[in-house]
Amino acid sequence: MFSNPFFTDLLFYAVAGAILLTAILVVTVKNVLQSAVFLIISFIGTAVLYLMLHAEFIAMVQVMVYAGGVVIFMVFTILLTSHLGETSFTVKAPRMFIAFVFSVAFFGVMTKLLLKEPGLTAAVPHSENSSSLTSIAMRLLNIGEHGFVIPFEIVSILLLITLVCSITIARKDKGEK
Repeated sequence: MFSNPFFTDLLFYAVAGAILLTAILVVTVKNVLQSAVFLIISFIGTAVLYLMLHAEFIAMVQVMVYAGGVVIFMVFTILLTSHLGETSFTVKAPRMFIAFVFSVAFFGVMTKLLLKEPGLTAAVPHSENSSSLTSIAMRLLNIGEHGFVIPFEIVSILLLITLVCSITIARKDKGEK
């Protein structure tokens, strides 16, 4: 896609920085609707990273499932249930400290696990046939070693749970009219 490695590296760091910034804004912004918008931007940035890795199908799935599915359900729920002008979340200091401790611990565990893995490389062998629609469909529905039927079903359950949660949050209580 890009022939100049300097430009590719620069684009990667720009997209990664944008993803980190919007991810931080997702959890720090007080308005829930703005948080959902930043989450959409973060998911689209992740799809751009997938495109840079020449994983077009995964980028499309990222946009359709997460940015298009989960976050849109969240936005509908927010629009149906909240008062948009209000800042509805207040975070107390102990909770923020506990969240910070868990974040640092998670980062430490993930770093230790990733650095311990000897075969972790960025280069993935890419064959011409592996990105065809027929090949992807066969791998998506295969239950063998290289099949993706379990992750496919987990994504469908994730979307179903999101839909049920959105409906549950959006429905009015018996006392409301």
